[in-house]
Amino acid sequence: MANIIPTAGTDGIAYAIAVPLTSTEADLNGGTGVEITAPIPTTFGQAVAAVIQLSINGIITGNSTYVVLQMDMGDGVWIDMNWLFWTQTQGTATFVFSNGVAGANTIQQSRLAGSVPNPQASGSNALALGGRLRFVGRTQMTGGSSSAPGVSTAVRATIRYKLLGLR
Repeated sequence: MANIIPTAGTDGIAYAIAVPLTSTEADLNGGTGVEITAPIPTTFGQAVAAVIQLSINGIITGNSTYVVLQMDMGDGVWIDMNWLFWTQTQGTATFVFSNGVAGANTIQQSRLAGSVPNPQASGSNALALGGRLRFVGRTQMTGGSSSAPGVSTAVRATIRYKLLGLR
């Protein structure tokens, strides 16, 4: 009997591929090979799953990075659904966001654009999906050196997501 190892299928849609986070909060949509433009339209009764990979292409001495998944109702009032906060100073980290088709939840949106989530930890609000989704983020880093000559040290984000319908 031969061993059969199936090839991994591609699943999910690339939202960001190696996009450098800036010192001001910005939409992370972009990178080579990304075909979707932000914001992501959603339909009634869906959930979302996303994998966020962060990497530093060098060594830095201080890092305050966050990424937030937000939704709105098509009116530009963005509400935080999931967020991560990362302080690692070298290497990579992988986070998973999952949200939608939620139970009861009442929250007040209190984080202003450009401000770090408080408390400074990863978290989420269980919400039904609005009309549009987007990923925003920011990094504040200090010191450091590049791992390759001529390449600037940066925190980069790669994000893949999948919208899930009800079954």
